[in-house]
Amino acid sequence: MSRPAPGPIRVVLLVGMMGVGKSSVGRATARLLGWPYLDNDDQVRGLAGVASPEVASTLGIEELHRLERAALDAVLAHPGPLVASAAGSVVDDVAWREKPGQDDVLVAWLRARPETLLARVGAGASRRTDARSATWTEATLARREPAFAAAADLVLDVDEQAVDECAAALVALIARRRRG
Repeated sequence: MSRPAPGPIRVVLLVGMMGVGKSSVGRATARLLGWPYLDNDDQVRGLAGVASPEVASTLGIEELHRLERAALDAVLAHPGPLVASAAGSVVDDVAWREKPGQDDVLVAWLRARPETLLARVGAGASRRTDARSATWTEATLARREPAFAAAADLVLDVDEQAVDECAAALVALIARRRRG
């Protein structure tokens, strides 16, 4: 998807698979920019009263995805500036893919290999059970990669980088985009 010329950024929106580090990199990036950070998991917990894995297990995956979309809609309506994370599932929604294409929303895809994602999710007491499966991770990543690529203004490979390195690289990419 083609993007308009760079302008002021109201929202830096981090997208990517579960376990890629959106929350950690988002917090670090927000700290470097001096902006607030809104975490998708915290927003879902605020909407549902329980954490995402509990929503998935008690109310179902469809309800979890609905709440994740509602959290994203709140981010996109925020006056900013802010850094926010979006659930990986939002790219499965064709209608959403054009929504972040607002001139003042910069979508950053944090990309990682399946083995990195699985290592980071680990035993994952706070993760959905299916996210701990190599089969699920590989299939979901393969299905979502084209959508992440289409939605992203920039891509940051995070496999070999520490959180602070990712945040610094992201801030540098944002600065380059601002300069055009």
